[in-house]
Amino acid sequence: MFSAASAWAAPTSFNFTRITSNAAEDVGSQLQMDVYNNTDASAFLNQSLTNKILFTFANSAQTAANIAEIYFDDSGFLASQTAILNSLGGFTSFSPVSWTKPNGTLKNVVLPGGNNADPDFEPTPYFGANVDPGNPSLGVNTGSDVLGILVSLNNGYSFDDISSALTSGALRIGMHVRSIGAAGASDSFINNRIPTETISGVPLPASAWMFLSGLVGFLGWQRRKAAV
Repeated sequence: MFSAASAWAAPTSFNFTRITSNAAEDVGSQLQMDVYNNTDASAFLNQSLTNKILFTFANSAQTAANIAEIYFDDSGFLASQTAILNSLGGFTSFSPVSWTKPNGTLKNVVLPGGNNADPDFEPTPYFGANVDPGNPSLGVNTGSDVLGILVSLNNGYSFDDISSALTSGALRIGMHVRSIGAAGASDSFINNRIPTETISGVPLPASAWMFLSGLVGFLGWQRRKAAV
């Protein structure tokens, strides 16, 4: 039987490919990005996303690792970053990337090692999140941590367009991960283009699982009825 404590939601999910080779361990397969449309975000996370998309980031942490920086390389699908959500699961503390110098000019913000990607990973200004200074535990470094980044779309684009852009490479997400393995090295990663079937680290609400449990029971009753 399903239970709210052990059941999980499964939005569109992507793992990551390493583009640098500093750490002895490649943790790309334990890094996960889930992309939520309006319906799923409302049902699973109680988030209202009218004309918005929610990206969440998790780390199953089989090997010690700390997601510390996240960047977007966008070809024009995203209008603005509207919020960073630090309270979806576990404990994280991220702030928007600082994009301007004191004199107001744009900083040259890069994903470390982003020139190893093909094509080069070029962060889009005013998108992304950096872990706040201080204890490394502020990053995404346990199986219960979930960081969310909420973005609005340019006119004419939908969730399906974002899904297609992620699989074509027209929209790429990069992350810098620190404190990897025993040596504590760091590496950079870019999302894979093929979605995974990895189970998300975000629990479904009890009401959703009550509905699914009832549906399973109803289907079982229908089968028994048909067999009589």
